[in-house]
Amino acid sequence: MTAAPEKQELVVRDRDDGHVVRKSNDEIGYRVKSGHLSLLSRKFLNVLIWYAQEMRHQEDEHGRWSLPVAKLIKDAKFASRDYELMRSALDELQDVRVIRPAKGGGVTSEVMIPSYTLDNVVHEGNEALERGQKRRGGELRLWFMLPPELKKQLLDPEQYTRLPIAIMATLKTVPGLALYEICRRYATNPGGITNRDTWQNWWRVLTGATPDTEPPEYKYANRDAFKRGVEEVNKLTDIEVEVIEFKSGKFVRDLQFAVRMKEQGRLDMGPPPIDAGLLSRITELGLTISDAERMTARYSDADIIATLDLVRERMQHPTLTPIDSPAAYFRKALRDKYAASKAIAKTKKAPKPPVAAIKPVADAEPQDPAPNLAMAAFEALPLADQKRRLEQFSETLQEPLRSAYAKKGLSSPMIRRSLSGWLVKAGY
Repeated sequence: MTAAPEKQELVVRDRDDGHVVRKSNDEIGYRVKSGHLSLLSRKFLNVLIWYAQEMRHQEDEHGRWSLPVAKLIKDAKFASRDYELMRSALDELQDVRVIRPAKGGGVTSEVMIPSYTLDNVVHEGNEALERGQKRRGGELRLWFMLPPELKKQLLDPEQYTRLPIAIMATLKTVPGLALYEICRRYATNPGGITNRDTWQNWWRVLTGATPDTEPPEYKYANRDAFKRGVEEVNKLTDIEVEVIEFKSGKFVRDLQFAVRMKEQGRLDMGPPPIDAGLLSRITELGLTISDAERMTARYSDADIIATLDLVRERMQHPTLTPIDSPAAYFRKALRDKYAASKAIAKTKKAPKPPVAAIKPVADAEPQDPAPNLAMAAFEALPLADQKRRLEQFSETLQEPLRSAYAKKGLSSPMIRRSLSGWLVKAGY
């Protein structure tokens, strides 16, 4: 085991305005060249830049700053002890490359942080434990560097925007955070108007997509990036934003955003936006942090939790075929609301009404959820496995189902019901 770096005392100057990072205007609205910046990694980066600015003369002999992980977690509102998820977000900052303006008028491509170290610092007398385990009475700390070529620009920017860490930590989507940083820059300008650009370029900046990524149709980009970002900024931050569309005929061509500061006292910070424990449960199925964040932004926590419970029960089912891709199964189950079948369990637990109140109704038995679960598992299989099961299923069909299957295939509701029942009986 490598010895932990010597502990440094964190000395941060008191500020009347709280944690406000002075972010260079060239660092606002990242244009990603490769990799991907999740919401969590973006928040971590803003916090790290603020600490570096506050501790500018406290680097160690390797040019690194050190701070307790507890402070990073608190400032980013990452309410979790899932250090693997935190490490994944820090890894993103090492892997992603962004395009930045160069002094000579060109551009340069750099990573966000060149290196970092997570390790424990312990008091004298504590026994040695494996790396990553917290020793009793010790402290988990983070050592990090900034790109040497950009150190002065990040620590002492000439032109910068003041961004409150507490407000940025409340935002729940990448478009919301990116739009806030960009528009906050223009909030105090006399015109209060951002630059005008094509909606495709705005989409790439607000989502962190690389230049070679093809945007979706405008109606989907507007729904998932522009409208969502504007609504979140207007609800949770100290500015109000309005999108301005420029059309060529009936098609939107360019976008611009109008910005103004809110009146004092209208800011509602709300609760911590990200349930890190929920993110952890989603990423355990094999999804990325970015995928998990998009799901928490699109679906309610209750729906996600119910679907996670359903997937876990399905994976632990002793007789059904194991799921090849839990991530794909979870996506489909969440999208198609498979967790609605959980209501059946509540019905079974409800107190039975008096016998006299029960009326004989045909087919009053609750619907068995097994066919739906079996069908969902079937659709999550690779195409080759689906084809093999369909061949086995077709051999069992008799008229008129055989003719219906030949004409309509799985587009026939009758065939789908027959298939789901067959899958259950076959133990799939």
